[in-house]
Amino acid sequence: MKLKLAILLFLAVSFCSSAFPEKSYSQFDSLAISILDSMSDRISELETCSFKYYSEFDKNSEEYGMVTHSEFGKVFLKGPDKLFIEKKGDKGHNKIFYNGNLFLLYSIDKNRYASMPTTMTLIEFIDSVSSTYGVEFPGADVFYPDFVDHILENSDNLICLGLTMVGEKESYHIAGTKEDITFQIWVSSDGKFQPLKMMIDYILKPDTPRYRIVFADWIQDEILNDDMFEFTPPLDAEKIKLIK
Repeated sequence: MKLKLAILLFLAVSFCSSAFPEKSYSQFDSLAISILDSMSDRISELETCSFKYYSEFDKNSEEYGMVTHSEFGKVFLKGPDKLFIEKKGDKGHNKIFYNGNLFLLYSIDKNRYASMPTTMTLIEFIDSVSSTYGVEFPGADVFYPDFVDHILENSDNLICLGLTMVGEKESYHIAGTKEDITFQIWVSSDGKFQPLKMMIDYILKPDTPRYRIVFADWIQDEILNDDMFEFTPPLDAEKIKLIK
């Protein structure tokens, strides 16, 4: 079964005036949509993938003003229902496991874990756990197959700004706006159409906080054994309840 990801802000589908009759073609660059469509197609064909990420997110502090927090992580995905994430940052060092039957969250810092039986697809799992328990999944927006539909329906415009660099990789630079945010996405121009970077600025919030995530070391269709999505907590680990 194919892995239905949509890595990083958009999963483009064909744009037509009948789908969005209130918006003109000039507001949505056909090249930008084509690039995102290619990215979506490549991702939807994957059986497995893994990548590393580095993210930064701003939060306003009454004492220190705008403070930037950061996180580094590794993500492994196997369709249709397996996920493993290890992430370390301002919120601690944590591991997330989902094997298609059991969700387990383990805090390495506190040697605590919580688990919950569940049987969902990856998309259903991410949506349910993030909305119910506040568990954060890096770049989760890109996993949703209808994300481009949502972007086109709710955004004011979308444009490809041309070629630029993300680290040592050449990439297409795509940008757009909506009422309360501006967003940008960088997609590799090497024919693989891998998402490399995403940035969101919340322009209506005080001091315009920013979220930024950079993706690296993509490996596609590698062999991922099922046991990497299993985890047995240490004997001295404390079991706690998931809090809604």
